[in-house]
Amino acid sequence: MGASRGCPREDFEGREDAVLSPHATRFTDERAAHRSYPQPKDEFRTDFQRDYTRIIHSRAFRRLRHKTQVFIDPRNDHICTRMEHSLHVASVASTIAQALKLNVDLVRAIAVGHDLGHAPFGHKGERSLNAIAEKHDLSFSHELHSLRVVDYLESPYPDHHGLNLTFAVRDGIACHYGEGFEQELRPERQKPYDALLTMTRGKARPATLEGCVVRWADKIAYLGRDLEDALSLDIVREDDVPQEARDILGTSNRDIIHSLVSDLVKQGIDGDSLSVSKPVHDALNIFYSFSREKIYKTFEVTRSFEQIDRAMRVVFEFLLDCLAKAQGDLSSLKKREQREPCLKVFVSFLEEDVREWDKQRREQLVIDFIAGMTDSFFTRAFVELFLPSETV
Repeated sequence: MGASRGCPREDFEGREDAVLSPHATRFTDERAAHRSYPQPKDEFRTDFQRDYTRIIHSRAFRRLRHKTQVFIDPRNDHICTRMEHSLHVASVASTIAQALKLNVDLVRAIAVGHDLGHAPFGHKGERSLNAIAEKHDLSFSHELHSLRVVDYLESPYPDHHGLNLTFAVRDGIACHYGEGFEQELRPERQKPYDALLTMTRGKARPATLEGCVVRWADKIAYLGRDLEDALSLDIVREDDVPQEARDILGTSNRDIIHSLVSDLVKQGIDGDSLSVSKPVHDALNIFYSFSREKIYKTFEVTRSFEQIDRAMRVVFEFLLDCLAKAQGDLSSLKKREQREPCLKVFVSFLEEDVREWDKQRREQLVIDFIAGMTDSFFTRAFVELFLPSETV
């Protein structure tokens, strides 16, 4: 008889010390792999590979293909969407992690999940939804809402809410914060589990070096690609990019990615932090300021902002009123599903995802539902709810 083979996952994990940096997160790190609901280990996949699979099979991930990155609900199929951005982040983060001998499985899982909580219409939709939330003593940010999605709203399992992801992945998702460029980012390794429930957007550092990698990769992925889209739409020209940024980073997406990844890897070899050199950091800030003024504030990007504000307020108030009138019974909404199909989706969201919806704050439920909408579904819902349809 031949020798029995061991568990493939255990065989793989047994080699981690030989292939990973001392600063990398181990597959066998019980703290990093902690789940809110204990479950048996998988025979083939590491905990972080398992998280990656759960995220890419989630409905929230599927919806990213119809959510805005920068240009709202683009008709041009070559303009970047939120899903493509997430895949770009995973690619960039994997390259950095591999070069630094960090846990590639962990960065991939964080990367594909980092934007699950984005509202429709990109950052403008996020600001509109946050303005509504603040009037009800709530708040909304896509980073923290991404955590809410994986912890609570994406619920494919009958015995618990959420995807039951590991602490390291949940932490990386909540702490990815893509705005601004710190020159150095060091992990907050002793962060307690419950810190994720009280953290402030943009203030907390990731608990792992892999989380720091994704935070950097998010910035790298959008800088060059946003410029590439703006160039293809004739919003800017390459010569418009400030010379100081062009000389150090380049103007093509591939050159920008290569410049930043190379500098990060060079600065990060054998260290427990991620950083860029001062010339690169200065160039980054110049480039980001240019993008804010010449891309993100242009008419092509902002032309629908006022409509988004108005439409979100109207949809929010309508759905909130529906919940108030329901008083714990959704039968009145179900009667309207044929005339207004978007309400069928709303009822399904409450009954199947939230489940105990009548015990939650109505304002939070409506914010959760709107945040989950794609650009196209929001527009379609608005038409169904507020515009007349053909009668014959």
